[in-house]
Amino acid sequence: MSEAGQNEHTIIGGRYRMIPGVRLEEFDRPHVEAFGAEDLREKDRPLIALVARRGRPVRDDWLRVVRRLDQPGLLRTIEGGVIDPGDGKGRRFAVILERPLGGRVIDWLKTDGQNRDDLELSRLLLRPLIAALKALHDARMAHRAIALDNLYFADLARTRIALGDCLCGPPGEGQPIAFESVERAAALPAGRGEGGPREDFFALGALFAAALARRVPGLESADAAADLMRRRLDRGSYVALTDRARFGTDVGGLLRGLLSDNAEERWGYEEVRAWLDGRRSIGAMHSTRPQAARSFIFKGIEHTNAMSLATALAENWREALRIVIDEKLDGWVARAIGDERRGNMITQAIAAGRVDAGPGGDATLARVLAALDPEGPLRLRHVAVMKDGLGPLIAVAFLDDDRDTRQAMAEILMEGLPMIGLSLVDPNDQTKRRLAQSEMADFMRLRGFVAEPMMGFGLERVLYDLNPTLPCLSPLVADAYPQSVADLLMALDHRARGAGRGTAPVDRHIAAFIATKLSISYAGALRGVVVGGDGEASERLAQLNLLSLAQETQPQVRVPMLARWLVQRLGPVVQSYNGKTTREWMEKELERVAPLGSLNALRAIVDNPERREADNRGMANAQALHAQLSFGIRRLNETRAARRLEAQHFGRQVAAMLGYMILLGVLAALTLGDV
Repeated sequence: MSEAGQNEHTIIGGRYRMIPGVRLEEFDRPHVEAFGAEDLREKDRPLIALVARRGRPVRDDWLRVVRRLDQPGLLRTIEGGVIDPGDGKGRRFAVILERPLGGRVIDWLKTDGQNRDDLELSRLLLRPLIAALKALHDARMAHRAIALDNLYFADLARTRIALGDCLCGPPGEGQPIAFESVERAAALPAGRGEGGPREDFFALGALFAAALARRVPGLESADAAADLMRRRLDRGSYVALTDRARFGTDVGGLLRGLLSDNAEERWGYEEVRAWLDGRRSIGAMHSTRPQAARSFIFKGIEHTNAMSLATALAENWREALRIVIDEKLDGWVARAIGDERRGNMITQAIAAGRVDAGPGGDATLARVLAALDPEGPLRLRHVAVMKDGLGPLIAVAFLDDDRDTRQAMAEILMEGLPMIGLSLVDPNDQTKRRLAQSEMADFMRLRGFVAEPMMGFGLERVLYDLNPTLPCLSPLVADAYPQSVADLLMALDHRARGAGRGTAPVDRHIAAFIATKLSISYAGALRGVVVGGDGEASERLAQLNLLSLAQETQPQVRVPMLARWLVQRLGPVVQSYNGKTTREWMEKELERVAPLGSLNALRAIVDNPERREADNRGMANAQALHAQLSFGIRRLNETRAARRLEAQHFGRQVAAMLGYMILLGVLAALTLGDV
């Protein structure tokens, strides 16, 4: 790629340029690569470009919110957009931020930060960060990327601490499990979900605890992370994350409030600000999840809360269903936990489902676990996902071509697992009840999408419905990163240059993307578009119809190459007409209008109901005339045969008579001769 071309494709917002040749690896994070950047108007302005790695969904729907914020506790997000870094991996999302001149806080903590006491660290870290979080939360957004490796000194003097980017990846995916609330830490990283202020303040508490200890627990290995998770489930996050840490009572009270596993009791902005202002209250002593009156023993380990047991059962999927049935889990929930509604729901799930191995048994166990731990992730085989994490995890499953996860996600929706926890909300809390009913309606709609097999629906439709800014993932256009119908049409027009007649311009992703953007929410609206009769002609006409429908919403977009691609594939449609004159006219008209780039014009030629009716009527008339002529010919042939038989009969009679007369004549001559 030439320098000019590279410049053109690496400019964001018409003003800021990402510099592909300047890698800043010290600012890389999971799924994010850092590069140099420049302001084309202010060349000396210190900037950095963060580029999302290919294959990860991003949170670009929040770009406008973040860009408006000017908070000391946040690195300023200047601009964002889609660029092509020129590495051959296609277009990707990138953001331009102010460059943190003082480096990462985690590096400072290991050197100069060793001499700071707990209260000094709390003032340095917490004051700017809680103000930044409040600004985000007031805008109804959670940061969800609060970690020591995403915390920087914005200035060279290292007086201002600021959080880094939160857009270039799924919420919570890059977090160590120590920085996620216990429910979300139990989910797959990409399925941890958007969360809200409570999740951000938990991460803030974990960050402060890690800063005090100068280490992040659970990062040493996968076994260390699993052990940390077990201790959190057993003893609570506060105890597990501050184990062996030495700090004063005041700081302990702050951490107890922030690291509470009871989200309702967890501290937020007001409590932390009060603490920083000297009103040193102490977080709730009972900061763990509700404990059972007696433990449930599974594989020799005592479990005293529902989430601990649900996690252990999910980790031992094949033997869990037998244990659930044999050990009377429903009775334990009803009596030891004291929740009869949940116990009854578990009883009903077991009674209504299959209890053997295989998909039927998997669904039963999944419903049991959803009722056992309604605040935790939805679990099915290897998948654990929060309800608000379904969209990102489905996106990752498609991007990674992970068919097992896609199948599990489809089953989660088809089995109605999200509705189980929602049905267990307190019926006396009207606000929660209304919220649950709204969410249930949304999940019912998604289940309807999955259940519909036609193009435009299925899990692909759920993908684009839950990820509204995700580009179309069709292999035909993925490198172009199309995020709108106009982008998609132009990407297909470009793709048409190298497409052969054997390549279809519409697949399940393109159909679902268009259906989502056009807000087509029920199959009937598309049935006449993407489903025609049987055969090749109907399939190709359906592809034209769908793309034409998309172009009707973007009349300014002309796609001559795509039109030509479609014309090359419309042969079977043209041949489905009966009249030779009609076919010849259509072929000439298609060639004439293709350069205009109007798909509706193509559609008007080959899918005109009046022309089709006239063609059918002409065919019917021709068939009737043919039948009439055939009948006439048959009658004529039959008449000729009858006349031939009559002539033969008459001829024989005449011949006989002539023969008789000749015979008489001969006899008469002989007689007269004798006389």
